Amino acid sequence: MRLEPFGLAFIFFRFSRNSYFHVAFSVLYFQSLGFSLATALSLESFYYIAKAGFEVPCGVLADSIGRKLTLILGSLLAASCYLGLGLCDQYWQMMLFEAGLGLSMSMASGTDSALVYDEYKSLGKTDEYERVESIGWGMRNIARGVASAFGSVFATWYTMSSTFILTSIAIFASAPVAAIFLREGGRKRTTLKGVVSSAIALIRTNGEYRRVLLQFAVITIGVKAGFWAFQPFSDLHHLPLEWIGTCFTALLFISLVASFFVERICRVFGLLHTQTALIVAAFAIMSLSFASGKGAGIVLVSIGLALHAVAQGISDPIMRILINRYAESDSRATAMSVASMAGDGAFSLVAPLFGYLIDKQGGAAASLAVVVVTLVALYPDLVKRQQARQGKALSP
Repeated sequence: MRLEPFGLAFIFFRFSRNSYFHVAFSVLYFQSLGFSLATALSLESFYYIAKAGFEVPCGVLADSIGRKLTLILGSLLAASCYLGLGLCDQYWQMMLFEAGLGLSMSMASGTDSALVYDEYKSLGKTDEYERVESIGWGMRNIARGVASAFGSVFATWYTMSSTFILTSIAIFASAPVAAIFLREGGRKRTTLKGVVSSAIALIRTNGEYRRVLLQFAVITIGVKAGFWAFQPFSDLHHLPLEWIGTCFTALLFISLVASFFVERICRVFGLLHTQTALIVAAFAIMSLSFASGKGAGIVLVSIGLALHAVAQGISDPIMRILINRYAESDSRATAMSVASMAGDGAFSLVAPLFGYLIDKQGGAAASLAVVVVTLVALYPDLVKRQQARQGKALSP
């Protein structure tokens, strides 16, 4: 099947926009500047706070001034912020750049998919869109894996800060591609008032949706905590820097493969039960790694991170399945935005506490804290769902 030029541009845009050469050791880089782990993760909090706060307004911005222009501005902003992070060493400067990155991510979140879907729909080629979206998702993960692996080697040749500059260059390249090759035809306009009213009505009237919001917020804490735990946990287990990128790439590959088999992975226990079990098992095993010898510790933490990679790979598809199941058709996009806000907002509050536990109490305590929070928040509802499922199965 021959792809449309704007479809190919979308695939390249995804690859370029997600080429993060620094991502496997960014927290270690912040620590190398003299910041504690708690302080380093607090910088990430500014990113998630900004991303959560701008998620819905940026969706309105894209529909108001144009999705293509929003993507271009988001890429330019992200490239500028990564360049700034590679060149500065002051906390307040990094705080502003992290917040800027959160804003830029909100500008790109779902906007590229919406733009390309509408173009394929206008041509009557929605089947081709599904193929392009799938390729684009794969290229996103491949870009992150390849860039992080190369970035780890590049950091040993030069400096960790230089990888932020490489990231800036790669993301900057996505802007002219979007400007020249992506196209935008007719689109439905909306208003901030309409979006806010729809979100409030959905949350107020739909009890199942409220439960999904809570569950997704807790799951996001576990998913993102595990993602950021990779760096300090690798450091605590004395994993060499040149191995970090390769190991990170392997975890991304596991997540990529898992994302294609959500239905099979969750077939026995269900969506939420499976993901909750994976997160609890992953952090429980990682907590044991810190009570083991060096070799056994590395093996255990690797198993835990691999289980977490599966949970991470199925997280986004599960969220979309559940939101689509309970949201109304006319507020589906708004429902997605609010769910992303809930997840990012929850993690932005927990990230510094998670870093503080690792700093002061060690990786075992931080891992067990995630296990406790996940079970306390989700177990009662999971039991009710299981009982309801069994009752439904027994009823004539």
